[in-house]
Amino acid sequence: MTQVAFPSPPEPPATPTLNEERFIRLAEVLATCGKSRSSVYEGIKDGTFPAPVKLKGRSSAWLKSEILQWMQACVAARHPVPVAIQETSMQRVTATGLNTRNRRPPT
Repeated sequence: MTQVAFPSPPEPPATPTLNEERFIRLAEVLATCGKSRSSVYEGIKDGTFPAPVKLKGRSSAWLKSEILQWMQACVAARHPVPVAIQETSMQRVTATGLNTRNRRPPT
Protein backbone atom coordinates (compact mmCIF):
# COMPACT_ATOMS: atom_id res chain seq x y z
CA MET A 1 0.00 0.00 0.00
CA THR A 2 1.44 3.37 -0.96
CA GLN A 3 0.81 6.55 0.93
CA VAL A 4 -0.24 9.65 -0.90
CA ALA A 5 0.87 12.99 0.51
CA PHE A 6 -1.48 15.83 -0.21
CA PRO A 7 0.06 19.28 -0.42
CA SER A 8 -1.01 21.70 2.26
CA PRO A 9 -3.43 24.37 1.07
CA PRO A 10 -1.74 27.60 0.05
CA GLU A 11 -1.96 30.58 2.35
CA PRO A 12 -4.77 32.96 1.40
CA PRO A 13 -3.52 36.03 -0.40
CA ALA A 14 -2.89 38.96 1.89
CA THR A 15 -5.06 42.01 1.52
CA PRO A 16 -3.13 44.57 -0.50
CA THR A 17 -1.88 47.64 1.29
CA LEU A 18 -2.80 51.10 0.06
CA ASN A 19 0.41 51.19 -2.00
CA GLU A 20 -0.60 47.93 -3.69
CA GLU A 21 -4.33 48.67 -3.95
CA ARG A 22 -5.58 48.98 -7.48
CA PHE A 23 -8.67 48.94 -9.64
CA ILE A 24 -9.34 45.86 -11.72
CA ARG A 25 -11.70 45.56 -14.68
CA LEU A 26 -14.42 42.99 -15.17
CA ALA A 27 -12.21 40.58 -17.15
CA GLU A 28 -9.72 40.37 -14.27
CA VAL A 29 -12.54 40.06 -11.72
CA LEU A 30 -13.94 37.08 -13.63
CA ALA A 31 -10.49 35.48 -13.96
CA THR A 32 -9.73 36.04 -10.26
CA CYS A 33 -12.96 34.82 -8.68
CA GLY A 34 -14.08 32.27 -11.28
CA LYS A 35 -17.64 33.57 -11.52
CA SER A 36 -19.49 34.29 -14.73
CA ARG A 37 -20.39 37.82 -15.81
CA SER A 38 -24.08 37.28 -15.14
CA SER A 39 -23.48 35.80 -11.66
CA VAL A 40 -21.22 38.74 -10.74
CA TYR A 41 -23.96 41.24 -11.61
CA GLU A 42 -26.60 39.09 -9.92
CA GLY A 43 -24.44 39.02 -6.76
CA ILE A 44 -24.08 42.80 -6.89
CA LYS A 45 -27.86 43.14 -7.15
CA ASP A 46 -28.38 40.74 -4.22
CA GLY A 47 -25.67 42.42 -2.15
CA THR A 48 -23.55 39.26 -1.96
CA PHE A 49 -20.72 40.46 -4.21
CA PRO A 50 -18.72 43.73 -4.09
CA ALA A 51 -20.08 46.50 -6.28
CA PRO A 52 -17.81 48.30 -8.74
CA VAL A 53 -16.58 51.85 -8.26
CA LYS A 54 -17.80 54.34 -10.84
CA LEU A 55 -14.72 55.99 -12.34
CA LYS A 56 -15.93 58.36 -15.04
CA GLY A 57 -18.74 58.26 -17.54
CA ARG A 58 -19.54 54.62 -18.26
CA SER A 59 -16.27 53.35 -16.80
CA SER A 60 -16.29 51.16 -13.68
CA ALA A 61 -13.79 48.95 -11.89
CA TRP A 62 -13.54 46.89 -8.71
CA LEU A 63 -11.10 47.26 -5.85
CA LYS A 64 -8.82 44.24 -5.86
CA SER A 65 -8.88 44.06 -2.05
CA GLU A 66 -12.69 43.74 -2.00
CA ILE A 67 -12.61 40.85 -4.45
CA LEU A 68 -9.91 39.09 -2.39
CA GLN A 69 -11.90 39.66 0.82
CA TRP A 70 -15.02 38.22 -0.84
CA MET A 71 -13.03 35.13 -1.85
CA GLN A 72 -11.63 34.72 1.68
CA ALA A 73 -15.17 34.99 3.11
CA CYS A 74 -16.31 32.22 0.76
CA VAL A 75 -13.50 29.97 1.97
CA ALA A 76 -14.25 30.80 5.62
CA ALA A 77 -17.94 29.99 5.10
CA ARG A 78 -16.97 26.59 3.74
CA HIS A 79 -15.52 25.63 7.14
CA PRO A 80 -18.02 26.84 9.76
CA VAL A 81 -16.91 26.99 13.37
CA PRO A 82 -18.62 24.25 15.41
CA VAL A 83 -20.94 25.47 18.14
CA ALA A 84 -20.86 23.69 21.49
CA ILE A 85 -24.29 22.45 22.59
CA GLN A 86 -24.92 22.39 26.29
CA GLU A 87 -26.87 19.41 27.56
CA THR A 88 -28.91 21.59 29.92
CA SER A 89 -30.61 23.31 27.00
CA MET A 90 -31.59 20.03 25.36
CA GLN A 91 -35.00 18.51 25.98
CA ARG A 92 -35.60 14.81 26.14
CA VAL A 93 -38.20 13.70 23.63
CA THR A 94 -40.04 10.40 23.64
CA ALA A 95 -41.24 8.45 20.65
CA THR A 96 -44.54 10.35 20.82
CA GLY A 97 -42.69 13.65 20.54
CA LEU A 98 -43.60 14.89 24.04
CA ASN A 99 -41.14 16.24 26.54
CA THR A 100 -41.06 13.61 29.28
CA ARG A 101 -39.89 16.07 31.95
CA ASN A 102 -42.96 18.27 31.74
CA ARG A 103 -45.52 15.64 30.82
CA ARG A 104 -48.36 15.04 33.23
CA PRO A 105 -49.06 11.49 34.28
CA PRO A 106 -52.04 9.95 32.49
CA THR A 107 -55.38 10.28 34.33
